[in-house]
Amino acid sequence: MALEMVVPNMVCDGCAEKITEAIKTVDSEAKINIDLPTKHVSVDTEVSLESIEQAITAVGYEVEP
Repeated sequence: MALEMVVPNMVCDGCAEKITEAIKTVDSEAKINIDLPTKHVSVDTEVSLESIEQAITAVGYEVEP
């Protein structure tokens, strides 16, 4: 399933890499697309939205629907 979210405090490529790594810890097969200028994150995964959000917030980022 495709999940869409905004990560407002993602500001650089390093942030995007940390978020990608965090998502991969809960689903190593997830397909992740990050649009840094719009702070938009799309994740194609079978894992719940809550699990993805928890992984992102655990590395210090906020998540908005």
